[in-house]
Amino acid sequence: MEPVQLEKALNELPPVTLITEIPEVQNAIAHLLQSNQEMREYDPNDPDMVQAIKENKDLIMRKERQIDLTLKVIRERLGEAAWREMGSNVKEFREMHKEELLNNKQEEEGVFL
Repeated sequence: MEPVQLEKALNELPPVTLITEIPEVQNAIAHLLQSNQEMREYDPNDPDMVQAIKENKDLIMRKERQIDLTLKVIRERLGEAAWREMGSNVKEFREMHKEELLNNKQEEEGVFL
């Protein structure tokens, strides 16, 4: 979904549903990261695994942008307190998965250390 369409959809969600959006997306990201790790361990050279990992990385990047956009909508619709609370949760999630997310981003940008 394009960012403009996503923002419109987020603005139409009931507040309770909007608040649950970020944990659901974070759960999906955690599963994608775990899946990538398992595929790398199983056979890092298998072309199908390499392709699946790339597709997962692309999806993770889109989901990270979705979280940022959702935070923006939460701030606009529900106020600073809700935004701070959800932002704190996002920060904690990103800190917990920092290495995996950083590796994902670097590989997508072609930065190899």
